[in-house]
Amino acid sequence: MSADLQTLMRAGWLRRVDAELGHWIARAFPDSPKEAALAAALAARAVDDGHSALRLDAAQAWLADLDGRGEPPALPDPVAWQKALRAADAVACATSTEPEAVEPRPLVVDAQGRVYLARYFEYERRLARNLIARANAGRLKLITGGPGTGKTHSVVRMLAALADQAHAHSRTLRIALAAPTGKAAARLAESVRAQWPELALPDAVATMIPRDASTLHRLLGLSPHSARARFHRDAPLPFDVMVVDEVSMVDLPMMHKLADAVRGDATLVLLGDPDQLAAVEAGDVLGALVDAARESPLSHCHTHLTQSRRFAEHGALGRLANAIAGDDAHAAVAALEGNDEAQLFASDVRATRLVERAVEAYRAVLDAPDAGAALRAANHFRVLTALRHGPAGNLALDRAIEQRLKRQAGVRADASSWRGRLLLVTVNRAELGLFNGDVGVAWPDADGEMKVWFEGAEGALRAISSAALPPHEGAFALTVHKAQGSEFTRVALVLGADTPVLTRELLYTGVTRAREGVEIHGDEVLLRAGIARRTQRWNGLADRLREAANAPISIAESLPASV
Repeated sequence: MSADLQTLMRAGWLRRVDAELGHWIARAFPDSPKEAALAAALAARAVDDGHSALRLDAAQAWLADLDGRGEPPALPDPVAWQKALRAADAVACATSTEPEAVEPRPLVVDAQGRVYLARYFEYERRLARNLIARANAGRLKLITGGPGTGKTHSVVRMLAALADQAHAHSRTLRIALAAPTGKAAARLAESVRAQWPELALPDAVATMIPRDASTLHRLLGLSPHSARARFHRDAPLPFDVMVVDEVSMVDLPMMHKLADAVRGDATLVLLGDPDQLAAVEAGDVLGALVDAARESPLSHCHTHLTQSRRFAEHGALGRLANAIAGDDAHAAVAALEGNDEAQLFASDVRATRLVERAVEAYRAVLDAPDAGAALRAANHFRVLTALRHGPAGNLALDRAIEQRLKRQAGVRADASSWRGRLLLVTVNRAELGLFNGDVGVAWPDADGEMKVWFEGAEGALRAISSAALPPHEGAFALTVHKAQGSEFTRVALVLGADTPVLTRELLYTGVTRAREGVEIHGDEVLLRAGIARRTQRWNGLADRLREAANAPISIAESLPASV
């Protein structure tokens, strides 16, 4: 049986919006072969799965793995399919020697045979030109490394030197700090503030270094009510230095918007760990930057740090993280044997041991004297999961932990807001200063009214009424994706089942959320399978960067205006 849009949609491999795009292509470009409509629908579905492009030669296997739906209908032969697309009037063909925008068509096939929705090809092309222009002008810094390797330490000293230099010339250096999520932004600001005493900076210099960090959404003025950010190419950000942490979490459209909004004469500093999970949305920006830095002008801008100050040199947690990142399952298993710092527990069907362990750890949250102490106690332990749904998913485990804690605290089983409940915000609400990933705790205020408390700038608490709280869910158990950008003293990592989401990057990210100890709930077979499986992200950003590096680029045309 050959694939068609209706068959793929009815079986669940395509969403309705994907199929509708394919139908529109067929109507708008009647002379294009049916392979163009199919490619458009699958390219849209690929974006939803985190890819910025569709690989024709891998599409059959990708569909077979998608959500465990089984064997899909046969797709066209990749070679013949690409040939048909290159001749279709719905498709623009980009070549490696063509640095300019391709002719306007809904689909683009690049020189390597990837199929793009035109918007995503333009994101890659424009971002690549922007970053290469910055690299050529010395206005880009890329600092990578694992946890505790000193990325923020290096940046703070760089900022101090730049601020001191500006002060010597009677100038004020305008600096901004940002990260993809509220939690990551708070951690960045906390890390910067913690290093101030070591610097002993004069007041005039110290005041130039920000004490707080923003989310990228808030920084750019992105709103669900507007299609365009407040700051963009024609209205650039008013900063001389822009520092962005946790770049592995930044998707392609967001990085394009950010680079487009940073002034042409400003310096963009990017920090991240390339072994972590890529963004949930489309693209693998940090991975592409590291890849391209091996053989382009980016190599002069890239610093990779290797010596971790968080993990003991020969400690089990550090050895486990390094073994996972290095695809060494034997060393990972060895790191989990005979110590309390890193342990492997066989999972039981009801997760009884895990729930008991979690309830014991979270009692400190319920017993805290106030909301601030409760939030601090919550950072000592967290259950992290590979899956969202199913008995080993975060939703089911969070419910199980909640019910046990409620019984111990004498709270009604149907109570939705109770003292000590941890909550995770799941959408951005800039007007409330709340963003997807922010964690709060339910706690009564001085008048006894139940509020949800969040940490603000410099650790200050602020309360939101339960009625005003944006969409949220319980946070006693989080997916590893939702925990990215956070740190906990100890972590219980639940592997769940052998599914495509259980990858080396997910395991590494989960393990490195812990500062002092991790317990992995799952058997050795699952662990080895996850270490062997890489996260696959189809994108061509590294190729766009190399193409931009080999083409004459006008800085004035590629960068936003300077002011």
